[in-house]
Amino acid sequence: MPLPFGLKLKRTRRYTVSSKSCLVTRIQLLNGEFVEFTLSVESTGQECLEAVAQRLELREITYFSLWYFNKQNQQRWIDLEKPLKKQLDKYGLEPTVYFGVVFYIPSITQLQQEITRYQYYLQLKKDVLDGRISCSLEQAIRLASLAVQADFGDFNRYDSQEFLQKFVLFPIDWIQDERVLEEATQKVALLYQSFRGLSAPDAEMLYMQEVEKMEGYGQESYQAKDSTGTDVALGSCLDGIFVKHKNGRPLLLFRWNEINNMSHNRSFFALELTNREESVQFQTEDMETSKYVCRMCLARLKFYKINKSSLQTQPTVVNPVRRRSSTRISLPKPQAYMMPPPQMHYNGHFTEPYTSSQDNLYMNSQNGYYYHSQTSLDCSPLEYGNGGRLRNGSVYSAHSTSSLTNPQHYLQPSPMSSNPSITSDITRPDYVPSHRHSSLSALYCSIITLNRILKDKNNNRSVSHLKIMNVHAQSIRGSFIGQL
Repeated sequence: MPLPFGLKLKRTRRYTVSSKSCLVTRIQLLNGEFVEFTLSVESTGQECLEAVAQRLELREITYFSLWYFNKQNQQRWIDLEKPLKKQLDKYGLEPTVYFGVVFYIPSITQLQQEITRYQYYLQLKKDVLDGRISCSLEQAIRLASLAVQADFGDFNRYDSQEFLQKFVLFPIDWIQDERVLEEATQKVALLYQSFRGLSAPDAEMLYMQEVEKMEGYGQESYQAKDSTGTDVALGSCLDGIFVKHKNGRPLLLFRWNEINNMSHNRSFFALELTNREESVQFQTEDMETSKYVCRMCLARLKFYKINKSSLQTQPTVVNPVRRRSSTRISLPKPQAYMMPPPQMHYNGHFTEPYTSSQDNLYMNSQNGYYYHSQTSLDCSPLEYGNGGRLRNGSVYSAHSTSSLTNPQHYLQPSPMSSNPSITSDITRPDYVPSHRHSSLSALYCSIITLNRILKDKNNNRSVSHLKIMNVHAQSIRGSFIGQL
């Protein structure tokens, strides 16, 4: 029977996508892990984004999007309404897509879901370490100590703070002097002690509340020239469209409520303002850049105008329950910690989940919001008696030593399958090998026969008959003991 979607099953029992109508998309998450999804070549960026959100159990998807590196090695956000493959083929430097925050908000307390706050925290930490957010040395030290508390936990878990010197605590290429860097790291270790007892969600919340006050928060800029031909940084922020001059002139800001419309013509990008008859024009590098700048600024204008009322600061009660997946990337544990295998109820058989999966988006949506995702192509989800649900398949990880809270299990592949096992069945305390079932049934019948023989032995029988029964009883007893 032919397999669907142009899939072929090789002798290795691994699926490969052979049809031109399929696309395997590789996406890097904010924690550094990679996931893969099998899409149709006509699948839009929105469908791919919803698949990622489903994997992360993320409901507040509005703030996030997908981006890629174009052929000039510049970050470009995907047009979610257009097919993903066409955009990557035409503009992409590589087929890898990245998940991140596209719409920043004035206050972190507006985020309702704990997993949303965690993803937002990962994005802000990345922005700080990449140098997109300006901060002083004192601010950088405080942010680094909060990140260590969020990623490592309490200070007393470790005997020494020397491991901090191995990791990136400050913006890249920010501190060149080794002596200054060592002193700053020591200050991080001291401040880290003062956060003892602070939970990871609380530490992340404090980190984000510090960052949202800093210069550069929520900004994205592009190189352009103003009407006089002067080089400027043209970009968008929470308040509107800003223009930064390199000659030290004050920042020029066009607020969202002052902008009627935006347009582009060839390499020019124009702003139509409410208080001016003439539009304000800027020249970008080329026509594609002006088109992209116009699209992104219009999207942010629409977002902030639609969400103007809901983005007002409203305190939100933080859910104390931790996220299911909290793998971290910037600060790995100095020592590996192995947890015992999980206790699962035996239901007659075990199926080995995959460590590398390709989700399938061809299925229709069941709830009208997310596309149904079958995590692996040849196994169905498993149900366990504890009420939990374990999907076949798992995140394909670009494995590094940077995972922090999830213990790493180094697994051996099953010799009868191309899919590595999560845990070996034979190590389970409740595991009963299937090949023993028939033996136990035979032994049960033998025990009944043995009891009958011993019972008859006590009756009045002939001596010769008793000898025969004794030999038969000893034979059954020996067989019974040998099989046990």
